[in-house]
Amino acid sequence: MATTTAVTAVSEATAVILGATGAVGTPLLGQLVSDSSPYTRVVSFARREHPAPPSSSKVKFEEVVVDFEKLFQKDASEQAKFAGVKADAVFITMGTTRAAAGSGAAFEKIDRGYVLAAAKALHDPKHPATMVYCSSGQASSASRFPYLKSKGLTEEGLASMYAKTIIMRPGFLQNAQRKESRVFEKLSQPFFNLGAKISDSLQADVKDVAAAMIKAAQLGPEKLNDQVLATPLPNNFRLEPEAAGHQIAIVLNNHILQLTRPAQSS
Repeated sequence: MATTTAVTAVSEATAVILGATGAVGTPLLGQLVSDSSPYTRVVSFARREHPAPPSSSKVKFEEVVVDFEKLFQKDASEQAKFAGVKADAVFITMGTTRAAAGSGAAFEKIDRGYVLAAAKALHDPKHPATMVYCSSGQASSASRFPYLKSKGLTEEGLASMYAKTIIMRPGFLQNAQRKESRVFEKLSQPFFNLGAKISDSLQADVKDVAAAMIKAAQLGPEKLNDQVLATPLPNNFRLEPEAAGHQIAIVLNNHILQLTRPAQSS
């Protein structure tokens, strides 16, 4: 079993989060602004204003309200909101479902279009950031299922854009506090709880996914791959030609659990 290497905080480091009110984003934001955070500045880009989270005195928290529809349409004033942030890590837990979006076209625009538009606005070649994207288990651009296909296409778009990209593919999200009701999740929860007793590949608590994202960002894709805390890139993972040489790590559910376990001495 792989062991994880301890990582320390980076002085004056900035983290950006998109999707801070979602199932994974909520605990992720809480950890990013906590006393144990490796970051000294956290910037959340959100669709509307939210109450500021309880923050450590060591961490400066900022929230920027964005009109993602205008950003998607390449509105210069919205793009300008992302300029000059100089992020060291970008955490994206933003997404939706077809039911919540209202149509297939709206789902694709929000789930993929908004995400890639924000990532592009944040991208600064002079100050490269590590991209950490919370995707979904079985995500693939070749999938016949729209949800998994959208996640897969988003993965490829981000990995083509950023020189260092970490893709989290958790299984069933345990203790996900969602605003909308998901009947399948409620019905299947007991089965995943049972299966998790015999396999590390089925589910992870949202707090563990959040913690693993932070730790993965500190390690970086190269170390994640070297320490076998990521799976080899599948052959059908497509990148733009200019992305040759980009570092990419795909972190599966079992790797997420390994990242959140106490470091083992060798």
